[in-house]
Amino acid sequence: MSPKDLELLENLSADDNAGTIHCLKERRMLIFEAEALGFLRKNLVETLGFVEAARISWSFGYASGYRDALDLDKFYKWKDDQAWLDAGPRLLALQGMTAVKCGVRRIDKQAGVFETESEWLNSYEAEQHLRHLGKSDDAGCWTLLGYAAGYTSAAMGRDIYFVETECVGRGDRRCYVIGRSEWDAQCDEVQSFRHAMGRHDLDPSTVPQVFIETGAATRRLIDELNRQRTRVESLESQVFYLQEAIRNESDPNEIIGSSAAFKKTLKNARTVAASDTTALITGETGTGKELFARYIHSHSPLKRRPLVVVNCSALPAGLVEGELFGHEKGAFTGAMHRKLGKFEIAGGGSIFLDEVGEMPLDTQVKFLRVLQEGEFERVGGTQTLKTDVRIIAATNQNLEQLVEDGRFRADLFYRLNVFPITVPPLRERTDDIVSLVNYFAQKFNKRFRKNIISVNQESIERLKQYRFPGNVRELEHLIERSVLTTAGEVLTIDLPLGKIAPANDNFTAIDGKLVSLKEMERNYVEEVLRQTKGLIAGKGGAAEILGLPASTLRSRMKKLGVR
Repeated sequence: MSPKDLELLENLSADDNAGTIHCLKERRMLIFEAEALGFLRKNLVETLGFVEAARISWSFGYASGYRDALDLDKFYKWKDDQAWLDAGPRLLALQGMTAVKCGVRRIDKQAGVFETESEWLNSYEAEQHLRHLGKSDDAGCWTLLGYAAGYTSAAMGRDIYFVETECVGRGDRRCYVIGRSEWDAQCDEVQSFRHAMGRHDLDPSTVPQVFIETGAATRRLIDELNRQRTRVESLESQVFYLQEAIRNESDPNEIIGSSAAFKKTLKNARTVAASDTTALITGETGTGKELFARYIHSHSPLKRRPLVVVNCSALPAGLVEGELFGHEKGAFTGAMHRKLGKFEIAGGGSIFLDEVGEMPLDTQVKFLRVLQEGEFERVGGTQTLKTDVRIIAATNQNLEQLVEDGRFRADLFYRLNVFPITVPPLRERTDDIVSLVNYFAQKFNKRFRKNIISVNQESIERLKQYRFPGNVRELEHLIERSVLTTAGEVLTIDLPLGKIAPANDNFTAIDGKLVSLKEMERNYVEEVLRQTKGLIAGKGGAAEILGLPASTLRSRMKKLGVR
C-alpha cells in the first residue's frame, strides 16, 4: 500500500444513534471546528503562559503522531518503510490540519539518519494563532511540531525532532520546518528550535533536552497504554475460556464409570488436582483424556481461572510455536498483527496440551524452558515474558518410545511425567458400558426429541464383546447414530464394524486360517478403511479409530501395501 491509497472516507464510519464516529478501524474520532481549538489555545496561553501552553500542545501532538504511526502500521501493509513515513503527512492533510510540501530529504532508517525540510501549507495552527493571539515573536505550530516528532520517532525507531524556522503565525510568508535525528546545539536551527517552544530563557544547548524529556514522558504513557491494551486482550480471551468452562460445568455427570480401573484413574486425577503439579494423561484415542484434564482443572485451586486447550496434532508444525507463545507483528510472512500466545492467555490458570507427542523438537526446547523457568518470548520478539500456568499434557503415544526414536526430548519427558495418569481403554472397563450407553441414550434422546425408554439387551451384550478401537468416543458416536435412526421406544444398536476382531486379545486367525501379524494388521487396517469409506484423517476417520496420527497411519499403510 502507498500513502496516496489512504482515503479518509473509506476509513470513516458513523453511528448517529450511538453518537460515535470511528476512523482507522476501531479508533473513535471527534469533529471539532478549528475555531474552537483556537479558543482553547488562547485560554492555555492566557492561563499558563506561552511556555507551558507550548509544552502541553507539543506533548499532545507528539502522542497523537506516535499513536497514528503505530496504528497505520498495524492496520495497513505498506510497500516499504518510506511509504509508512509518508503516510503521516498524508494523514495530516486528510484531517485538514496542514498540507505538507516536502523538499530536501535524506532518510536511512537502517543507519538511523533522518533529515528533511518541508513547507506546511495552510497550517490550521498558524491560522488560529494569528486569529486569537495575533503575531508573536515565536513560531506557533506547536501541536504540528509535536505530531511530526511523534510520528517519525515511532516510524524510525529513534528520537526525531523538528523545528519551525519560518511561521505564518509570527508574520512570515510561510511555515517552513526542518526535521533531524541529530542536532548541533550551536547551529541557527536550534535557535529557532528554542523559539518554537517559546523558551527565551533557555540556553540553546539545553533546548533539545526539553523535547527529549517531554517525548520520553509521552512515550512512557503510550507504552503503559500498550501494556494495558495487551492485558485487556488477554482478559478478553480469558473470558471466552471461562464461559466455555461454565458451559462444561452445566453437565457435571459427564465423567461416568464405576469399574475398578476407572475408579483408580479418577482417584489419581483427584489427587493431582489438589496440587499445582504437572500432570501427564496417557491413553488411547477416545478414552476421555481431555475430559480428565477438565476434571483436574475444575477440582483445583485454579478453577476460577481459564483452562486453555491446545491440540498440538491439529496445528501445522510451523504454527505450533506461534500458537503457544504468540508472535510479534512482522515475525513471519502473514503476521500482520501481534498475537498473544496460549501461555500468555492462560496466565494464572491451566493449559492443556493435547497430543503433546506431536510437538516439534525445536518447540519442545522452548516448552521445556516454560516448565523450568516459567519464561518465554513471542516469536519475533525480544522481551522475556513470565507465565504462572499449571500444565496438563496428554498423549495417545508411547513417549518413552518417542524418546528412544529421537522424536521427543528425554529431559522434557521427565519434566512432564511427574504425575502420570493412565485412562483405561473401554475394553478394560466393560462394566461401565451399560452406564455409558444409558447416559448417551438419554443425551441424544433429548436432543433429537425421541421417545426411547429402553435399550435392547442383546445390543448391550454385543457391545460388551466388541473391542472398541475408538473407545468412549466411538461408543458415543455409535449411540448418537442409533438414536437418530431408531423409530420406536426400544433402542437397538448395530455395530458397524462386524468383521473386526471382538474383545479377545488371543485372536490370531481370520476365517479359521492362521496368518502373520503383518497380514493381520493389514486386514485390520483395510477393514477400518472400508467402514470409514476411505476417510483417514478427521473426526470419525481411520486414524482416530486406530489411535494413530494421520501421518503415521499413512506411513504404515504404505509399508503394509494398503491403498
